[in-house]
Amino acid sequence: MRRPLCVFCAGMLGVEFVCAFLPQTELFVPFAAFFVAVCLVLCIFDAARKAALCILLGAAVGMASVLYTANRLERIRVQYAARPLVLTAEVESVSDSYYPGVVDAVLRVEKINGAKTSFRVECETLPECEAGQRVQGRFVLSVPAQQSRVGLYADGIVLLAEPDEEKPDFKQLGQSSSFPARTHRLQQRLSAALRRRMDGKTGGVLAAMTVGDRTHLSPALRSAYRGAGLAHVLVVSGMHVSILCGEVFRLDARRKKERCYAVLRLRAVWKALLALLLVGVTGFTPSVLRAAAAVWVSALGVWLYAPPDTLTSLAVAGIAMTAGSSYAVCDIGFELSFAAVLGTVAGGAYIRRTRDAWYRQFWKNAKNPVKRPWYFKLPERLWGLAESICISFCASVATFPVLVLRGLSVSIWAVVSSVAVLWLIQPMMLLGLGTAFTGLVPALAPLHGVLSVLSAALTGLLDRWAVWIAAKPGAGLYFDTAYAAIVCLVLILLCWLAFRWRLRLRVAVPCIVLTAAVSVGLGNALSRDVVHIDLVGSANAPAVVVTQNDTAVVLFRGGNSVRNAVEEQLARRGAGKIELLVDLRTKPETPCALKAEQSVLAEEMSVNTVQKQKCTPALVEVLRTRNGCLVRLTIGNRQFVTLSGRVELAQPVSARWLLASPARPEAVQYKEVLALRRYDWMSGGAAHSSSLSLRRYGGLRAE
Repeated sequence: MRRPLCVFCAGMLGVEFVCAFLPQTELFVPFAAFFVAVCLVLCIFDAARKAALCILLGAAVGMASVLYTANRLERIRVQYAARPLVLTAEVESVSDSYYPGVVDAVLRVEKINGAKTSFRVECETLPECEAGQRVQGRFVLSVPAQQSRVGLYADGIVLLAEPDEEKPDFKQLGQSSSFPARTHRLQQRLSAALRRRMDGKTGGVLAAMTVGDRTHLSPALRSAYRGAGLAHVLVVSGMHVSILCGEVFRLDARRKKERCYAVLRLRAVWKALLALLLVGVTGFTPSVLRAAAAVWVSALGVWLYAPPDTLTSLAVAGIAMTAGSSYAVCDIGFELSFAAVLGTVAGGAYIRRTRDAWYRQFWKNAKNPVKRPWYFKLPERLWGLAESICISFCASVATFPVLVLRGLSVSIWAVVSSVAVLWLIQPMMLLGLGTAFTGLVPALAPLHGVLSVLSAALTGLLDRWAVWIAAKPGAGLYFDTAYAAIVCLVLILLCWLAFRWRLRLRVAVPCIVLTAAVSVGLGNALSRDVVHIDLVGSANAPAVVVTQNDTAVVLFRGGNSVRNAVEEQLARRGAGKIELLVDLRTKPETPCALKAEQSVLAEEMSVNTVQKQKCTPALVEVLRTRNGCLVRLTIGNRQFVTLSGRVELAQPVSARWLLASPARPEAVQYKEVLALRRYDWMSGGAAHSSSLSLRRYGGLRAE
């Protein structure tokens, strides 16, 4: 059996992924029994015995990792949750909050009541501060809500924190001297140096690509890159690591010297250093760290006189990244990285086999098998182009199931865009890093100016391509999760049957492509006219996003973080335009930057007045009171109500659903609640969800 470590890793990660979603259900024990029974049956056959044993061993290790993670989380919950504690922590990241003077931050706890500890918490109402600072205060820790628990655990966040209202005792302790804090400050310095001589849009894109600073990205460009299927370009990930570490040195490597272990060792050290450089400038982001770990394992294999293997290195990296927390496998970046690498390896292997077969056939039919004809260089260059196209296609196909099963919109132009701009990524990264580092040295100002001009020119070309492609039909398609799961299983089965029966490509490829095209068309037709109601942003004051086809209605309350969440949700649903924007803030600190065809601002409405707007998704009625406002949505024969501030009415308003009210509303009579978490005022049996889907013929599904 080839690559036993990969089979072991598959068993380990599979068990960790299943255990993240099934422990709360009654399906876990039957599933485990069925899995063990299948592995035992496979052990009967000699051909599958080793693979089955590796899977069972990996599953056992994965179960041990799950139990270790569960015990650690339970110990932290029992020890620290539901009581005020004095926390000393380092601020890892911050974003704007709904409330003025506070930020939404992720904290790495260093001490609790003077005792050393180490875990991460999220605080949505932290007094204003910056990333890299150390803070101290009195907080109340709580367990995350069930529907958001897996996502937070995947990000390494264990508990939620809120400042103690009675006695916060909050104070800032200055800048942290930890290694992550130092790398974050280096990232910010490099980002500022990179953007110094560029306009805001171009500099924001290049800073996101090279140093991982996405805070300066334009919302319009972010949406355009999503529509063009190039969102992965803006996130420093395994692709960037492979380009920087795999392609840079290849320019200087000669084929005759590749067999020399001294040269291979030198290349391995160079790749490892480049990977370490990219990890440092991006602030140790998980996606970059995973890819860098694979590069380091591969380099170690070269120094141990072992042939480098991408899949084995990826397996070792996966095992190492999930060793501390079994929930790391649920991170979407983790899943996309693994899927992209698998697709890349499959595409590269296929094109190499095809090329070798073509060469054998060519020399077999050649009149003079010794002399190379003059036109022989042309096929060699064409094979390089074919390799890029094949790898991009396979990587896009491999990541497609992850995107649709995660509820993200996909673009039919993703493959075309990836192939068209692949040649731009490497020079943009090299020029961007050169611009950033030369900007730190005043003596290199002339060189910095030249590199800035070249970087801006290439980035502008990529921006124009993304905007052009995003305007094309099919740039944002959304599929129902259950339907997408069935389609993905059918396509995987067809691919396996084609491989099993050794079908010719001219037969297998058209059949699979036709099946995929019919599935995409049918899925798009089934999702037509479905109205989605989603809550995004802060749990206490989320925005309401109502989408139907490519239009949306947004009930906005919050700051920049909520705005970003709204934009991401619109991209998920494939909504290209906001038909109506209702800003529920009566005293906004900053204006809402979302662009809409129509806008209703609560601060400009007179007290005790009503505005009605008929939109494609719903009929919207906005009531302005003295201390707040009330919005009623009418979709078909169903009514939904949301509140902002304090609303007092002579008679309560009746509605089927209440949307995200942190306090018990006296002005609304409701049956069910749509909320991001369970509030204190909700009764134990009260039904609540975070998303609704209303179908054309009256069907309703809550998620």
